[in-house]
Amino acid sequence: MKNEKKSKPIVIDLFAGAGGMTEGLKKAGFRSLLANEYDEMAAHTFSVNHPKVPIVVKDVKELSVNELLEKANLKKGELSLIAGGPPCQGFSLAGPRLDSDPRNKMFKEFVRLVEGVNPEVFLFENVSGIMNMSGGAVLKAIINEFTSIGYKCEFQLINAADYGLPQARPRFILIGVRDGELTGFPDPTHANYFANSDLFNINLKPYVTVWDALSDLPTIQQGEGEEELKHSGKYLNDYQLERRGSRNPSIIFNHRATRHSDKIIERYALIPEGGDNSQVPEELRTKKINVFKLHSDRPSRTVTCNHRTDLLHPRIPRGITVREAARLQSFDDDYQFFGNLTRKAKWVTQDDQVGNAVPPLLALALGKHLIKARKW
Repeated sequence: MKNEKKSKPIVIDLFAGAGGMTEGLKKAGFRSLLANEYDEMAAHTFSVNHPKVPIVVKDVKELSVNELLEKANLKKGELSLIAGGPPCQGFSLAGPRLDSDPRNKMFKEFVRLVEGVNPEVFLFENVSGIMNMSGGAVLKAIINEFTSIGYKCEFQLINAADYGLPQARPRFILIGVRDGELTGFPDPTHANYFANSDLFNINLKPYVTVWDALSDLPTIQQGEGEEELKHSGKYLNDYQLERRGSRNPSIIFNHRATRHSDKIIERYALIPEGGDNSQVPEELRTKKINVFKLHSDRPSRTVTCNHRTDLLHPRIPRGITVREAARLQSFDDDYQFFGNLTRKAKWVTQDDQVGNAVPPLLALALGKHLIKARKW
């Protein structure tokens, strides 16, 4: 293992979901040894797209350190990186520390496995709101947890659009190192030239827009599309070319639009680009306000697990497809998602898998930065 490690840094991905973190880190130059995911459908999506990466499908609470090391063929301390984003819907504090409340359980399991495997570096990704929970006390408690097991920590709130995503997605990133200097964070590669940015900073590319991301996809109306379509082979910019992928670059998966009633189509048509449901005539409004039409010439809002109903195509009166959401998340077109489009099934939907994913381009930027900073 040590000889192989010299050629490529090695990573284990916890709470792996559909595999966005693994996808980006592999493109950055990591070799993925193992992943863990609880949901069987998300794990199936992971395995189809990463067939050479073993995945342990079980609740992380049932995953022992010995099992993790054995399945990855590792000894404690040999791993370069553990990455993960445990769900943290709401923490509970006991004084200056996290208590035993079930809401803290997934995070504490992540800490347990980091301590047991003892990687050189860990990468913790989460929602931006984690920084302000309990007036910042939760963040201090989180850092205390990692400091207590021997890691120096640093964190930053970053915007995925700064790294080439067509999506303004704020994410909290915490990096811990076991030995050596702190790594810092990757410098942005893109800038918001739509705002009052430094227009003379020629080193940064302009933000990738929604239309930059979507304009080459097959045009489909509500109720149209298929789980598998042929791409025209034409592309209009570098982002579209990069999304062709290498597994099967002639195929587009999961480009199927939800069917809408005539009244819904009328309502959606009247929402202006960049606007929401509150801007249509009162007689057509519903109580659901958080329906947003994407603006063609701006990065997207954050892609959520309800994107087929909450985010509308900028020029066609319908919700965006799973593939369009995946494009905004920077997945390649040949990255196939499995499962239902509705929540009637036991396992997570395609929407959930895309919305919950770490964007591969963000993971790529973080991975490349860590490799350079650590001289891996």
